Amino acid sequence: MSDPTNVSAAEPPPGNWTVTGIQTAPSDDGRTRVEIVIRGKVEGVRDRGGGVDQLRFSVWDDGLEMDFKIVDIPLGRSGTVTVRLGFDGRYAIVADGIGIAITAGSEADGERVFDLDPFFPDTAP
Repeated sequence: MSDPTNVSAAEPPPGNWTVTGIQTAPSDDGRTRVEIVIRGKVEGVRDRGGGVDQLRFSVWDDGLEMDFKIVDIPLGRSGTVTVRLGFDGRYAIVADGIGIAITAGSEADGERVFDLDPFFPDTAP
């Protein structure tokens, strides 16, 4: 995968996932936005209903799930997914960075497949 991660250069990228992100500078109306892109390989191995496996991709800030998407993966199929998440506002109001989580199934409290916390999006000028 050619997408870089935003983890420290001293740390290897975790798992087979890449995470990139940006926090936009305030616009004329004073609003900012955080945009995250998660990319990685998936494989449908467990039937979670209807012949599909599922992964839940989510972004967390200050203990709150800010955005999520559930991806259905047909059983027996594999491929690469790209998931875009985002939220209005600035991150790191209470805690440094944001959290990126991927869980098996459709629930936020499912088995963790990937966890990156803290993650620091780049800042747009």
